[in-house]
Amino acid sequence: MLPAEFSDAQWVRAWLDAKSAPGVGLRGTTLSQYELEGLRLLWYAKAIGRPLATWQVTHASDYLAFLGNPPTSAISTERARRTSPNWRPLHGPLSEASRRQSAVIVGTLFDWLVRVGALRINPFATVPRERVAAGRGSQRRFLEFDQIDAVFAAIERRAATTEWALLHRARDRWLVALLFLTGLRASEVTALTWSDFECQVGRSGPFWTVRIRHVKGGEDQLVPCDNVMGELARFRLLVGLPPTPSPADSMAVIPALGGGRQPARLPGPNPADHQRKLSRQLGTRQGIYAIVRIAFDEAADRLTSENRADDAARLRAASTHWLRHSHATHLLRAGVPVTDVQRALRHRDINTTRRYAHEALEDVARALAGKISSGT
Repeated sequence: MLPAEFSDAQWVRAWLDAKSAPGVGLRGTTLSQYELEGLRLLWYAKAIGRPLATWQVTHASDYLAFLGNPPTSAISTERARRTSPNWRPLHGPLSEASRRQSAVIVGTLFDWLVRVGALRINPFATVPRERVAAGRGSQRRFLEFDQIDAVFAAIERRAATTEWALLHRARDRWLVALLFLTGLRASEVTALTWSDFECQVGRSGPFWTVRIRHVKGGEDQLVPCDNVMGELARFRLLVGLPPTPSPADSMAVIPALGGGRQPARLPGPNPADHQRKLSRQLGTRQGIYAIVRIAFDEAADRLTSENRADDAARLRAASTHWLRHSHATHLLRAGVPVTDVQRALRHRDINTTRRYAHEALEDVARALAGKISSGT
């Protein structure tokens, strides 16, 4: 039972503390998302002058509408710490999928408050939420090969007059390639170390995997990653490391390269110097999203200048997770069995994987067209 005099902020803090308690199983990145949703809710409740204890279903519906169409006062135009008075809850309207996720997370907050006796009802329990079709072929958030090529081309066109700028360019290319060619989630990339890349010995010879640690259920998972090893070697050679990773490497897989005044040259000829300079991992999903978002926007600008407005619009709508969707879609297009794609993406339910099969089905339809006639 929570004290009756608790404020909304204290309620949210108590909920987050419960979610981070030992044994609950929330990873740091997931907990960070819960914290963000809690802060957004508190900001909105304060803005409308409605304490959470007074919320009804209409207030929950209004909140989800606010996330999809926020006023300018709720949108941040600059980076600010969450504890700063200048912090704003949004960078722009949330997509329908993101609003559903927000509703689920905030709903767990209200469920918890009901369980501990702080509230009588969960106003999000009966809020109608739009759902996109979830059947075979319903997943449309992916990029074509030429759109992805445009992203790589945009990164390569960046001016690199110093070694530090060259490293920025190479790091960003490596990140986009890693996400697309393995289908890893951004949160999984933030936790990688070079020791997670492992060479396995199979019946047909060696192959590479990347280990995803501490997934839900506590078990590590191995993801095949032969496709990305060329990009991995390219990036490592740039900083003077051997092309294949070693558990002894201290350099970050995705280094956090700060802005401001930076050296024109990388430190010294010794690879150990590189590793010390580049040892801090880019550790947040937001940081990864920002890098990919810049690359998408640069590619979209170029495509617009080439009168490829549709391709540009698709890149402007895309997010980091679209690279995972693209990975799955193109594997299925190439004829990889859906069960193998399911295992690569680590979907528990094969129907989740089948959502990417729309283009493969289209290819089958085209292959079959005209092959059988009625004879009339």
